[in-house]
Amino acid sequence: MGEIRTLNDAAIVREVRRLVGELNDDEAALVRALTPRELARNITEEHLFDLVDLVAMMRTDEYVADYIYAVAPDWDGAIDALVLGAHVTTTLVNLQLERMVPTAA
Repeated sequence: MGEIRTLNDAAIVREVRRLVGELNDDEAALVRALTPRELARNITEEHLFDLVDLVAMMRTDEYVADYIYAVAPDWDGAIDALVLGAHVTTTLVNLQLERMVPTAA
């Protein structure tokens, strides 16, 4: 009987998992989504470490994670630009929320 392989067995997912530990299904799907097909065969160290940094950052900042999960399915640019967009957007939202909260006299 043939071996059943899942998308989590993709080389890029295995490499990221080796560096950051176990990935949940959403993280594995994100890693696959942000890796172009042609790059999946010849993973570059830069792309690999961009993904590792991205996963680590998302694990520590829920707002950045929400932004990235929302944008990533249609993203076709560089990972660092995605991260920058996440930081700018979440910073602006936090500033707007701070302005809406009344301060004590």
